[in-house]
Amino acid sequence: MVGTTPSIEMIRAQFPGLRDDFAFLENAGGSQVPGVVIDEIGRFYREDYAQKGATYGMSVRATELHDQCKVFLSRIFGGEETGYVAVGPSATALFNMLAGALRPTLRPGDEVVISVANHESHIGCWERLAEFGVVIKWWGVDPESGLSSLDDLAAIVNEKTKVIAFTQTCNLVGDIVDAKAVVKIAEQVGAVTVMDSVAAASHQALFVDEWGVDFCCFSCYKVYGPHMAAMWGKKERWSELTGPNHKQLLDKGAMKFELGCLSYESMAGFLALGRYFGFLVGEEVGFGEVASRAVIERAYQVMDERETFLEEAMLGWLNSRSDLRVLGVRTAGQDRHPTFSFRHNRLSSQEIERRAHEHPVALKYGNMYAWRICEACGIPADDGVVRVSAVHYNTVEEIQRVCGLLETILNG
Repeated sequence: MVGTTPSIEMIRAQFPGLRDDFAFLENAGGSQVPGVVIDEIGRFYREDYAQKGATYGMSVRATELHDQCKVFLSRIFGGEETGYVAVGPSATALFNMLAGALRPTLRPGDEVVISVANHESHIGCWERLAEFGVVIKWWGVDPESGLSSLDDLAAIVNEKTKVIAFTQTCNLVGDIVDAKAVVKIAEQVGAVTVMDSVAAASHQALFVDEWGVDFCCFSCYKVYGPHMAAMWGKKERWSELTGPNHKQLLDKGAMKFELGCLSYESMAGFLALGRYFGFLVGEEVGFGEVASRAVIERAYQVMDERETFLEEAMLGWLNSRSDLRVLGVRTAGQDRHPTFSFRHNRLSSQEIERRAHEHPVALKYGNMYAWRICEACGIPADDGVVRVSAVHYNTVEEIQRVCGLLETILNG
């Protein structure tokens, strides 16, 4: 099977939570998990559930799995040699940790640029720096499409800009921001770049070295894994900051930002995701092994190829409706991921969700903690949008089925 791509039926069979009679299209809120990850978490509890750092067998194995997971995460980010990874319970916790660590480096009058397209986890922690005299500048969006413009960013960045906090993909819009271009703007004034890849990492490979970002974060439970999150940062950037951990750990790279024990069982499970990546590209990744960067990139290529068909199917229906306001890019391809948000000109988003969930489908209404972009686009934040979000294991038939259901609801 080396080098072959499995069929969609084989792919879906790897995910115990998927059923042919139920269309799970709320993946932006959290993806399903392959059986190999679930099994490894259970195995860890049964065989290796111990504190790391000791010399007895269970602890040695727990330590090895922890360390291997860190390597795997670094490879997913695309910065194995140049950075460290901090693991935490959520992206919200990690962004708050980073904002707190950067605060002592800022002075009254310094400026922090925040993207309006960010999830609130990547806004509130930076906005609160205003309490210490930091000036907040907002990188806005087009009020019709919700898309971010690099020209708008360049217009507000100046010699006072110290941090640019932005999202690679908005969890409502599904766009893809040019990270390398953002870094180029930041480098002109020496600003630190902090990128949220939570809504991107389930769809595409990350290339932090190539892009040049200083920090990058994603939630593992949205990337086919358990509830935990990871933040990559350049080694020199981590070293500039004082972490909140125990004094004897303050010279331990990103570990100085990891408060308390990590979820070793979750890390063991996420490491096993590499075996699923190997499955996607026909290359075996053994137990406890770290998938190579080449396998990771090829696996994401398989995902991207499958998702293009989903984008074409969903956008074909959305673009056929004159009574819908659709956020984001209206064509399939390299400028977007298969996360779609829309509003109807008559029915509320809540009512559409209610009627849809009378049928075997999962989608969602609301602002999805991105209420700032809703307000910027003139959308009531309490009702928000209807979001349909797919990943590579979804099928065109599922998209067509949901579009047919929505067609009936909107025409009713």
